[in-house]
Amino acid sequence: MKNVFCITFLLMAIPLAFTAELNASEWRFAPRGRLFLPLLADPTEPRFSLVTYFNNNRLEGTIGGSWEAVDVAWDSGVLLRSGIHAGVFTLLRKSGATFPLETTDFLFAWHTDLRYHRFTGRFEFAHISAHIADGYTDPDRTPITYSREFLTIYADYRWFPLRLYSSLRVSNHAIPDIKRWRVQFGGELNSGFLLGRNPRLFAAYDVRIFDSSGTVANQTGQLGVMFHTSEHTGLRIALVGHAGRSEHGQFHDLSDHYLGLGLFFDM
Repeated sequence: MKNVFCITFLLMAIPLAFTAELNASEWRFAPRGRLFLPLLADPTEPRFSLVTYFNNNRLEGTIGGSWEAVDVAWDSGVLLRSGIHAGVFTLLRKSGATFPLETTDFLFAWHTDLRYHRFTGRFEFAHISAHIADGYTDPDRTPITYSREFLTIYADYRWFPLRLYSSLRVSNHAIPDIKRWRVQFGGELNSGFLLGRNPRLFAAYDVRIFDSSGTVANQTGQLGVMFHTSEHTGLRIALVGHAGRSEHGQFHDLSDHYLGLGLFFDM
């Protein structure tokens, strides 16, 4: 707990430290919007969404978002912003007119973002835990303790209408002892250059490579239409495909391949 407190304090204090060192031109509390934009195809991204699978009786629902605490701006164009983000990732079973909850993953994280022209980066410290819900009925699979903390560094480059990104994640604590590291790559492309701001067609692809009793690659893609404001908020409707292992902690060792339709509210 002491280590968690220290890391949290450092993350939130970084903007103030930069202010003192570099004589920032402006700093403020409670700024609006993220610097490091949500990764469209990453299923572990906190957001408000609902995905229905075509190939099995499942629904995937996510509730989450990002809240910014403070930012610092310099005359050179560098902008640094710090805050928290959190998400609840659920898997539900379609059973007639009801949707019993099978499993839930909880994520809470502190982040510090940095933007300079077309480059954006993020450093985060996060905790995630996973729990089988009362609606799960498979007697052959019992709940496990699934808990981990990790540090992640993200970087992206945006050249409208293209965005490329990557990340490196290292876990300092993991139960069970898997996913000690993760490497991520991805890209996003939209039709804004050809069709204007709204609506826009988009395609996104994300791959996450990690160690889970051997090297595993999870791939997720989206293809759809978005209705976004200039602040990158709005609605997306997309076909979603996934291949690899399950992203839900209680089912981390199970193969998961699905194709579905998703509704995403980007806030």
